[in-house]
Amino acid sequence: MHAIVGYLEAATDYLLLELFENERHLHTDREERIHDLTAVNKQLICNFAHEIKNPLGSIRGAVQLLEFELGARERDELREYTQVIIKESDRLQTLVDRLLESHRHPHIVGDVNIHEVCERVRAVILAEFPRGLTIERDYDVSVPDLRGDKEQLIQALLNIVRNAAKALKEHISQGDAKIELRTRIVRKVTIGKKLHKLALDLLTTDNGPGIPSEIRDRIFFPLVSGREDGSGLGLTLAQSFVHQHDGLIEVESRPGCTEFVILLPFGS
Repeated sequence: MHAIVGYLEAATDYLLLELFENERHLHTDREERIHDLTAVNKQLICNFAHEIKNPLGSIRGAVQLLEFELGARERDELREYTQVIIKESDRLQTLVDRLLESHRHPHIVGDVNIHEVCERVRAVILAEFPRGLTIERDYDVSVPDLRGDKEQLIQALLNIVRNAAKALKEHISQGDAKIELRTRIVRKVTIGKKLHKLALDLLTTDNGPGIPSEIRDRIFFPLVSGREDGSGLGLTLAQSFVHQHDGLIEVESRPGCTEFVILLPFGS
């Protein structure tokens, strides 16, 4: 809070005291919480995935041996059960691979044109949703190249935009679904307690129903999803990829409008 004290001409025995929330301080605190949460999530995901990976492989191998031993035609009904175990093991293996995705590949740094990243993502999403969805662009052509891993940045933005497109299912069926990609340069941005002179502000906006209130504060947690068919990993991985670029993802959501902001520093 900060305060402003005023003098009242009409009542000289009184003072007017106005209290205001320190928005900059609140914003910095929120950034720090997100930054710390991302670091914790990264370690948690890595440990969790490695703990699952080895026993999961053993289970699948044992079931394959069991299926081979069944052999005889009259045991086909039992083979149905072994197939269920194998398929579910494969599904979990895929999940574990996605959990480890951000830790497996080397961080390949080069010059990245963020608008090429946006255009790649736009092309992929429009190929997946060819009807009923419009993706608008509002690019600042003066934005310079970033130093970063292009493929990681594509994947981070793709996860966000794909989530938005899936949330727009009803609007797509009506033909009025809309996503906007906007780029701007912002100055004097604090990310993770570090002040950056210049940063990229990459905003994605959609006109969907908004993020459910019960998960709004947890959407970057692993395995938290607002859809029944969601894995709950897309936004976690996006935050992890952006975090590796010393950046941050923030979100504001209400019915009819959800905004994701990716902040990426150009340098100290």
